[in-house]
Amino acid sequence: MKRSGSTARRRPRRLTAAALALAAAALLVTACAPAPEPGQRYRVPADFAEGLLTALGDIHGPPPGANVDGCVPSTAHPRPVILLHGFAGNMADNMGGISPFLANQGYCVFALTYGDPDGSLFGGLHDIRRSSMEEFGPFVDDVLARTGARQVDVVGHSEGSIMPRWWMRFGPSVHSDGTPKVATFVGVGPATHGADLGGNAATLRSIPFFAGVIDTMVQNGCGACEQVLSGSSFLKQLNSSEPQPGERFTGPTQPGVRYMMLATQLDNFLVPYQYGFIDHPAVTNTTVQDVCAIDEADHLSIVFDPVAYDVIDNFLDPATATTPRCVATQPVFAPIDQRDWPPPTLPAD
Repeated sequence: MKRSGSTARRRPRRLTAAALALAAAALLVTACAPAPEPGQRYRVPADFAEGLLTALGDIHGPPPGANVDGCVPSTAHPRPVILLHGFAGNMADNMGGISPFLANQGYCVFALTYGDPDGSLFGGLHDIRRSSMEEFGPFVDDVLARTGARQVDVVGHSEGSIMPRWWMRFGPSVHSDGTPKVATFVGVGPATHGADLGGNAATLRSIPFFAGVIDTMVQNGCGACEQVLSGSSFLKQLNSSEPQPGERFTGPTQPGVRYMMLATQLDNFLVPYQYGFIDHPAVTNTTVQDVCAIDEADHLSIVFDPVAYDVIDNFLDPATATTPRCVATQPVFAPIDQRDWPPPTLPAD
């Protein structure tokens, strides 16, 4: 993969009290503002901290700009965009940046919290197959019915980049004439081949204590806790190039769908970051650092990253693509800098 030219690296800046105070003030303004109407512009959080504080104002509700009643796709953007959060997140705290940005660009935006046991704050925990078939698939059909559109675009973060792909491969994901219900698919910080834990996933699975902890989590309703690890039977079946029972197509990508996997070379959850890529001609694999070398977004801040916003918008609507911004988005936690690591061998799923 071609890499951007090198630039001086910057040390991650910690969130300051002043920044948190400003974010809290933004939260108060947001909480007191009237409900937005279709076509209204929304505030895009400046960073992860502001996005999280804004989400706390309505932690179970949709992010700004999403699920607006009466939103009708425009001629410029005829397909509604569905946003999907990652593991242990929800639509409010995980999609509070991408949602208002895309809404401001004129897209009809919809978001879903899936795999959420008993309406808790933490989604993405249930068996991913169940979330995909019982929640995501019906949500797609509902969005199509509400908007009158024939296809949707999907943007999923982390687990949200693998959960919908199960329904696409094994569920009723095509119309009667064979047209896919999903037109464009974007994975952000994608978990395509799972979390390898720096090459230690298989080793940890072989340790009885660790295996017992995972089994206990699964038995208590967190099927995704095991499924998101590299080498899980779920990921092997999802990514397999061999025919699978009950599938609608063979291979990791659905014919007729455009794919992009957008990673960060400083991902601190998915290591190595290339495990997010899909090795297939239909897939564009890239990183935010390929676009902007000074970008230091990590696994969490990539969904509050102007560089990622612009890359996503350009892929959803290539006819109006513009040069993406170059912003030094900072990590939320200590990043794992993989910029100089040799490329790994992807799992043979």
